[in-house]
Amino acid sequence: MSLKAFHIVFVALSSLLCFGFAGWSLHQYRSGGSGGSLALGLAAAVAGVALLVYGRWFWSKITTRDEELRRRRKNLRKLPIALGVLLAGHALQPGAWACTSCFGGAAGPMIDAARLGVWLLFGFVFVLQLGFASFFVVLWRRARRFKRETGAAAALD
Repeated sequence: MSLKAFHIVFVALSSLLCFGFAGWSLHQYRSGGSGGSLALGLAAAVAGVALLVYGRWFWSKITTRDEELRRRRKNLRKLPIALGVLLAGHALQPGAWACTSCFGGAAGPMIDAARLGVWLLFGFVFVLQLGFASFFVVLWRRARRFKRETGAAAALD
């Protein structure tokens, strides 16, 4: 997998994670949660939209118009198959729901510990993404500085 493809996949998965977290936070708010759940849900939704906008911008930078048209035609052929699989899966299991432990109907110290574990994992993911973003900012600044220095050195010659 090329670095460009990895970047697109990473941005897409990050936006899905943001939207999933937003849905979970808003569900927690609707089921009697605090205003913090609402704020987190809205912030995650905004971050998901921002990631989608960034992904679209990045995609337009790395592809030409002809490549984009070829990709759309190729993906359009797969649409009937994907719809068939989706409809068949829904027809086979229409009532698949989470159990009360996963859905939030259970209470107790084990459930509280599991929720804290989920928050810890979200924290790890957030710190990791923050590290990626800061690494790319450092690379961007170094490239600008190098470009400025080499441009000044070329002007002196």
